[in-house]
Amino acid sequence: MRPVRARRRVLESLAKAKALLTIQAETRLQHHALSEAVLNQIEATWVALIRQVGDAHGLKPESIQSLIDLTSQLSQRQLVSLEADMLESLASDPNSWLAAFWSHHAKVSCPEESTESFDSNQIPMTDTSTLDQLKNTRYSAWVDELSDLIGEFQNRFDES
Repeated sequence: MRPVRARRRVLESLAKAKALLTIQAETRLQHHALSEAVLNQIEATWVALIRQVGDAHGLKPESIQSLIDLTSQLSQRQLVSLEADMLESLASDPNSWLAAFWSHHAKVSCPEESTESFDSNQIPMTDTSTLDQLKNTRYSAWVDELSDLIGEFQNRFDES
C-alpha cells in the first residue's frame, strides 16, 4: 500500500462513515445494526489514518494494527512524527472525542446482558429508540472531528 493507496483507503473509509450516518433505521434490530456499523466504520477510519501516518514515514501499513504499533515502529527506526504525536495526544486525553467514542464503542459492542428475555433462542434487544438521535448528534460529531483531523493530515502530507 503506497501513500496514494493509504490516502484513498482513509478517504473511502471516511466516506463510508458519512454515508452510514444518512441511513434511517426502522426497527430495533436495524437501529442496533446501524449503530454498530457506524462505530465500526469510525474505528476502521481511525486505523486507516494511523496506517497512512505510518506509510508517510516509510512503514508498511499492513504491519500497523494500532497506534501502539505505529509508535513502536517509529521508535524502533528513530523517526519523529508530528502526526503520530497528535494522535497519541488525542488518544491519551480522557476528555477527547476519541475517549468518548472508545467508551461508547465498548458499551455498544459488548452490552450488558438484558434480563428481559428468558428464551435462550432469542437475543434480547434493549430499547434503542434513542439511537437515531445518538447517530445524528454524537456519532455525527465524532465523524466530523475525525474528518477534520483527516483533512488536516492530508494537507500536511501534501505539503511534505
